Amino acid sequence: YILHRASTTRRSPLLRSPPHASLQLQQQHRHFSKSNFKFKATTTTTIPSKYLTNGGTIEGVWIFHRHGDRAPNRFLGSDSYLERESDHWSSRIPSREGGGAGPYLKDSFLRGSGSGVDDTTAYKALSHFFPPSIHPSQNNGMFLDVDREPFGFLTWRGMDQMRGVGKRMRKRYERFGYRIANNYRDGDSNDASMTTKEDCYFFLDHWDVKAYSTNYLRTVMSVQCFLDGLISTPKVDEKVDVNNTTVTDDNCNVLLLGDDATKSKNVTALYAGGGLPRYYKDYYRDVAKYEQLMHQDHSTLTNYREMEHLASSSPSRSTEIKVQVRDKVLDTLNAFDRFPQMMNGLVRDVIATERFQRIDYAAKPLAEKLSYYLQGLQGAPQAFGGTPSGINWIHANDHFVCRRAHSIPLTAFSDYEGKQNEREVEQILAQMANPVLAHLSWRFREWYRCPRLLAAIAAPPLKEVWRNMMEIVEQSGCLRSGRGRGGDGKKRPFHIYSCHDVTLLSLLYGIGADFLVSGEDCGGKQLREEEAHLNIDDVGTVRDGAQQRESWRWWPAYSSTIAFELVRVEDADAEGVDGYVIRVILNGDTVRIIPRLEMDDEGILREQSVCSRKRFGELMKGGGCEMLRLPDFSQIIQVMEHSGKRNTSPSVEDVEPKYVEERRWQG
Repeated sequence: YILHRASTTRRSPLLRSPPHASLQLQQQHRHFSKSNFKFKATTTTTIPSKYLTNGGTIEGVWIFHRHGDRAPNRFLGSDSYLERESDHWSSRIPSREGGGAGPYLKDSFLRGSGSGVDDTTAYKALSHFFPPSIHPSQNNGMFLDVDREPFGFLTWRGMDQMRGVGKRMRKRYERFGYRIANNYRDGDSNDASMTTKEDCYFFLDHWDVKAYSTNYLRTVMSVQCFLDGLISTPKVDEKVDVNNTTVTDDNCNVLLLGDDATKSKNVTALYAGGGLPRYYKDYYRDVAKYEQLMHQDHSTLTNYREMEHLASSSPSRSTEIKVQVRDKVLDTLNAFDRFPQMMNGLVRDVIATERFQRIDYAAKPLAEKLSYYLQGLQGAPQAFGGTPSGINWIHANDHFVCRRAHSIPLTAFSDYEGKQNEREVEQILAQMANPVLAHLSWRFREWYRCPRLLAAIAAPPLKEVWRNMMEIVEQSGCLRSGRGRGGDGKKRPFHIYSCHDVTLLSLLYGIGADFLVSGEDCGGKQLREEEAHLNIDDVGTVRDGAQQRESWRWWPAYSSTIAFELVRVEDADAEGVDGYVIRVILNGDTVRIIPRLEMDDEGILREQSVCSRKRFGELMKGGGCEMLRLPDFSQIIQVMEHSGKRNTSPSVEDVEPKYVEERRWQG
């Protein structure tokens, strides 16, 4: 892998590669046309074990995250309970008044604009610094999900989750990340507690932050909250002392929260019939007020002083970081929106296989039992023409996840409320939670077992990351300016992609995350959902996660993150691509990778043993570790694309040049 310099044809701003990278790709793709082509095994150099978790200087960061906690995507009860459940979830989402229960202002949200919205709304406050910029090709510039309010909307809890993720990411990259030498703003701070150079670290002085999202309000607001936690300068947290805070209900009765809540007659849970608490029905407005105290709503952590550091280095003097929903033709985040007919056909092909038909049909009794209690699953529209089991398993899983997150009984808003068999039905539903999630994870495992389907979803975003990494190698100037921190004086990329659970799964299957491609099948008996918090401690360190996950029956929780870190190796002899390794971190744990490096390699191990495959991101017996390098990453993508029998990344060459020029859009 020799770095070449050559001129290239004009590419879109999104996917433009450095000259040497483009030539390298062209050379490799010429090999793909040969029927007898076989990839050569890469050579691996063992490096110190510190690079497995926190060693080296992080020169670039690409983070894919699932949106934060949300209301269920679909109402699954009988029509007579729709209004009551809608009212309840409306009390859990940010309101247009900035407090209390109430709907979003749809006219403003539809077009992804804060125009006309009261300044106290969460969306307006976040959009002041992080405005969404939706390309007209994406649903005419309008969000896809606002007409279903409150279902599918980000909750206060979800906003707080994403701000927390941003804060912890800041701690990590402030400590281990790239810094421009001597770039501190002494005297900039108005905070008397910030007196040292470390205290005056401003994230935007060192990182070129970009944010991308799918065209959903919940994903846009999630990345806005992520940015809010990431950019804001850490201060002494002004936490609400819940134990000493009072909130009044609509009748001005005082409601005591925290440890005193159970002692107050005003908030004592009511019991009826089967004996389950009724607080979610009778006190939802008070619960909403409680969540306002526990989770930040209309305020932002970011201020003008922090965003001025962006303006100082921006040609446009902008004090905004736009959340970009890109041109559908060029966007890499959602293959189903970009190529709907192709993706629909690929999924149908998977569904039509004998294996899928047989195993999914075996889950039909579970689906029928669940539909008996959740009537909304019966006859509900199914994507891709339906499957033998007969229900939408994502919607079914939603019922358990959303209620568990908000401590709502599974029988809430149903005919079983208050009945003598309420507790019995609650237990029956609870026993179905793990099998439902286990079957859901199996279905998507079958999706990503298909090479073409996996290549269509995972290859475009991975190639975008790889191209950005190659640009760093080209532009870092480490040989000219030395290897000290901030050697070339240029900001490094920090790109955030707000997407969905199935996107994260595709990326993990695409790179060969060991627990997915070789993990044991626990059959749902030991299944647990991914922890909702990041395993990044207060000083920004992560841990070796090789032994943390053991089963492929796994699902990414709300606010889950995959971080691709380009790490510079502290070795005087390392040059060019050899001077870097790639670290992959899932929710604060490093991921061991068993990728496909040759066409004969299995994507999901069945016949091949783990020992027969090349592995990255693990400790060696003699000490040290083997880490993924740029040539390895490139080869993973090329094998994926070749096995998918098509180049799935959009570029100028893939579509009519005049059409692309008309669609090219800056923003």
